[in-house]
Amino acid sequence: MIRFNLNGRWIESSEIDPNCTILKFLRTNLKQVDVKEGCAAGDCGACTIMLGQMTEHGIEYQTLNACIALMANVHDRYLLTSSGIGRAGKLHPAQQALVDCHGSQCGFCTPGFVMSMANLQQNACKAPGHIPDVAEIHEALSGNLCRCTGYRPIIEAAQRMHELPQQNLEYISLRSGVQSFDPRDAEQPLLEANGRRLFMPESEAQLKALLALYPHARLWAGGTDAGLEITQRFTQFDTIICVNRVAELTRCSEPGQDADDQLWLGACVTFSQAEKLLAESFPSFAQLLHRIGSRQIRNMGTLGGNIANASPIGDTPPVFFALDAILEIDGIHGHREVAIGDFYLGYKQTVLQPGEYLRAVRIPKLKATEHLWLHKVSKRYDDDISAVMFALYLSVEGGVISSARLACGGMAATPKLAEKTNAALSGKHFAVSSFEQAAAFIDQDYQPISDVRASDQYRLQVTRNLLIKAFHDMTTAQGDAA
Repeated sequence: MIRFNLNGRWIESSEIDPNCTILKFLRTNLKQVDVKEGCAAGDCGACTIMLGQMTEHGIEYQTLNACIALMANVHDRYLLTSSGIGRAGKLHPAQQALVDCHGSQCGFCTPGFVMSMANLQQNACKAPGHIPDVAEIHEALSGNLCRCTGYRPIIEAAQRMHELPQQNLEYISLRSGVQSFDPRDAEQPLLEANGRRLFMPESEAQLKALLALYPHARLWAGGTDAGLEITQRFTQFDTIICVNRVAELTRCSEPGQDADDQLWLGACVTFSQAEKLLAESFPSFAQLLHRIGSRQIRNMGTLGGNIANASPIGDTPPVFFALDAILEIDGIHGHREVAIGDFYLGYKQTVLQPGEYLRAVRIPKLKATEHLWLHKVSKRYDDDISAVMFALYLSVEGGVISSARLACGGMAATPKLAEKTNAALSGKHFAVSSFEQAAAFIDQDYQPISDVRASDQYRLQVTRNLLIKAFHDMTTAQGDAA
């Protein structure tokens, strides 16, 4: 049975299909039609909701795309939609500002904008005195793609709402009281209907017990790609095991915590969590994560899911290749470790066996002589898929490149190291001529395809250019540091 709070009232239901999305349940079962379906792919933001979790600091909310998130995600959570955030007879500041600034035209996408803006305003309530700047506003709205009114009045509304009396949304979720729930048996389905079942374990012990019974179950972390199988391909999974509440998989080590000078990242750490975690030790990686999807997607998507999904255009695997990451795998066959270079067997194929799951990824922290340079090439800055994902690690000692690892996504059937290019760089002086000579080997390392995102020749040329650009950017950074 699922229990959740919708706009201030508690709802319980045991008659929900395990494959049911939040959007479908809200619109079809509850007739909550203020949540719109646009793309059914997590791109347009029309279905944006706020989902809250009780913490020691009160209820903390984040935005999600309801169209690709399973109903399991709302279990024991607080859900807000655009029709539930105003007070009686009074609009929420985000709604009032959109009216005042004429930020809505046809209105179809307006509820999604309202929820993204309301979440931004709620975060400001949690940080008294902080007023989001234009960059923060753009970031918050990057996953809401409609521009039929023009973007200027929407930005003006996001600025204007902070001039209005602020409204803490916690009162809405709490007005029907805080409920405490008895511990449940995680080995029993959270949802079961029509011969299909969904489990939500909370520990690795529970996860392994379920995998022993259902080794071929579909493992579901953030679901930002798996959700499209339901909404776009109309797949129905017989057995789903949601792993995003397994406590051990959501942990990570803080900078300076590990004696072996490595960073340990649980497979279910979300992109949003990783942005903050990596900002100190791997600032270029944190900046890259800021360009993965939208805030709604980064709140759901996980590092482990991005790796295990085995997409050739995933943004983080090339980075982990460049950093020579080690993957921890566990399951019914026991614990093992695999170098990320040995993880992919082919297009959408990995070494994971039935009954196994990706537990964590370990990356060594960079030393003073080591550098990580990343660049994502896509048609849009925000919320877009890579044509080329470029990741370069260099160790430079005494003006000589002692080690080089270039890895790219979008250039082969799997993320792939540029072995010949790396060999051409290693042992050479850190000079532009070394990079120019090494760039000639890109064509030997990669034979990309042409598709809707880019032609094969474009991909090869831009990768050669990026290698040379990396030298100039690193040289500039070193000059600035000096």
